[in-house]
Amino acid sequence: MVKFFRLFFLVSAGVFAINAYAGLQEGVDAIIRSDFATALKIFHPLAEKGNVAAQVNLGNLYMKGLGVEQNYLLARHWYLKAAEQGERIAQSKLGILYYYGLGIDKDPAEAARWFQKAAEQGETSAQSILGSLYAAGDGVQKNLSLALYWYTMAEERGDGEAAKGRKSLEEEITPGQRDEALRLMAETRKLRGEQEAKDFAKATAGLLAPPGPSAQGDSAKLGQGSTVAADKRKKHPTKKQTPNQPEKK
Repeated sequence: MVKFFRLFFLVSAGVFAINAYAGLQEGVDAIIRSDFATALKIFHPLAEKGNVAAQVNLGNLYMKGLGVEQNYLLARHWYLKAAEQGERIAQSKLGILYYYGLGIDKDPAEAARWFQKAAEQGETSAQSILGSLYAAGDGVQKNLSLALYWYTMAEERGDGEAAKGRKSLEEEITPGQRDEALRLMAETRKLRGEQEAKDFAKATAGLLAPPGPSAQGDSAKLGQGSTVAADKRKKHPTKKQTPNQPEKK
């Protein structure tokens, strides 16, 4: 059974301009003190300007009817704006609207499509729900390998419902289906590791930069100094010691 997401409000620091972030924080502060009308006034102009976090928050207000009359169509409008910019929470919320037919015709296939988008971006709840959809063949073709895969992905992120779902497959799934799920998990972990390595290399690129022209110049000077020292040694050779004999004083 697909579970309904808890309402929460998103703030994405480091993505938006400082003044936009300040506005978002004011909106979140209004939410905390249950001043939803003020939050609505703050989020709306930011959402109109394309601020993804404000769009999600505005969708949440309309979804629950907080500070405004509940309106699933407007909730969908703002979620879609954010989802088209790749925001995974908004994608999950669209999945809920389509799955339950809130303000729109019920469409399990469209719901599954949005859950898939969110799940592929690491949205834990969407991964758990997608596992349920594949296990039941609800909006998608039944596939226990993919059900186990998505349940496992969500369980690894601490989702208790996904853990229950994975356990429920134990008696039904075949060894071949389990092997396929494990293969998918291995591929995912490999890709995740490669991406993390790329991200680390990108973040530390400036720390391991090769020496610049000045350093090369210094190296050249060191080389010249070594040549001069060698010439001096030729003019004033050092005395050689006979092996195992002390130097004469």
